[in-house]
Amino acid sequence: MASIRRERIECDETREAISHFISYWHDILRPSLVSLACEAVGGNPSIMASTGGPLTLLSGATDIHDDIVDKTMIKEKRHTVPGKFGGNLALLAGDALVFKGFAELFEGLMRLNIPLEEKLAVVRTINRLYFEMCDGEALELKFRARTDVKPGEYLYVIRKKAADIEVCTRVGAMLGRGKKEQIDALGEYGRLLGMIILLRNDLEDLLDLDILNLRIKNESLPLPLLFALEDKGKKSKILAILKKVEVRREEAKRLFALVSEAGGVVKLGKCLESLKNEAILNLEVIENKEIFIRILQAAIPLGLPLKKS
Repeated sequence: MASIRRERIECDETREAISHFISYWHDILRPSLVSLACEAVGGNPSIMASTGGPLTLLSGATDIHDDIVDKTMIKEKRHTVPGKFGGNLALLAGDALVFKGFAELFEGLMRLNIPLEEKLAVVRTINRLYFEMCDGEALELKFRARTDVKPGEYLYVIRKKAADIEVCTRVGAMLGRGKKEQIDALGEYGRLLGMIILLRNDLEDLLDLDILNLRIKNESLPLPLLFALEDKGKKSKILAILKKVEVRREEAKRLFALVSEAGGVVKLGKCLESLKNEAILNLEVIENKEIFIRILQAAIPLGLPLKKS
């Protein structure tokens, strides 16, 4: 990520926007997954240097662009790039990360001692999966300000958005020159892990007042809320809170209580458990799978109920 600072950027504001983003974007997950997947199929984990860094740049670009689309001004108690520098500069900063990411990816792949057709296969895979992720983001726009979205519809979109994590595990296995069944298994593992991460964020967003208000206004509703809205006995009470100009703290507590009573949190817990078990099944063709199982366990919130109390 720091390599982009060496680029000549005459506009002070753009350079400051990129530096601001670098100050808080510390993505160790994606490079680590590339390295682990490569090593799991017998490859050299140092391959991460040629692809892990570029994928971090690309994921950083999508994060900035997401904040623009969702009008996210503050995240984790700090200003986002659009929140501090405005949408126009944020868009350009994201573009810079995209161009730098693909340039470094090309340079990194050219240095690898593998056949040209395998390098092209990696590029095509990254292209295909990022397009799928973008398609999922676009489909999610249709869920804005809607309370009639079905959980199944939402999960379909979440699966598409999780493609950016599959990029890491699938590409890592490809560069490690794993067997097709290993590449497919680690690819699907990455997809399911990505879904778990996104759905864990849904629970966290439901508990964060600022982000909850942002999601109600500008994004799709979190999955536990969608589950709860299927409860006819609780639906009218939930809608009454969602229709307010701004949900205040006491109302947010009441909303979470209603979601819990309607089984929304329990259903989310069961969904996460199912995704975890499916991901573990995909690891059957991988010899050293303990680290991948530990990553799954770390991704799921502790103490999440699996049945209504």
